[in-house]
Amino acid sequence: MKHLPILALCAAMIALAGCSESSDAPSQDAQTASPAPTQVAPQAPALNAQQQAAIDEAKGMPKQGVVKEMMHAAGYTYMNVDTGNGKNVWIAATMMRVKPENTVQWADAAVMHNFNSSSLHRTFDEILFVSNAAVVQ
Repeated sequence: MKHLPILALCAAMIALAGCSESSDAPSQDAQTASPAPTQVAPQAPALNAQQQAAIDEAKGMPKQGVVKEMMHAAGYTYMNVDTGNGKNVWIAATMMRVKPENTVQWADAAVMHNFNSSSLHRTFDEILFVSNAAVVQ
């Protein structure tokens, strides 16, 4: 019986909270206010001059060729590709299934000069880091 006054007080507080004049519906002011701005997709961070130059240099280069040599390291597939213009080019793409003599194509690229791969223990005079590389069927 000692808890009866405490229970009655809790019940009264719950009843008072439920009887308040506030409502979950938006107020008239909120309904007439201007709509919230639409969300804009986040933009990629701006490139510095060196990054932009690496991308620009790759724009005129071939985007397809026959794999002559390949190796996997640190989540990348490195391929020596014969582009058909008398000059092989090294490319690096995210790890993919590929074999020598497969034809590969790629989209955007960035050129790196004197790139040192610590996982392969070698330096590439010139290598293209490419996106969306795929084996051509």
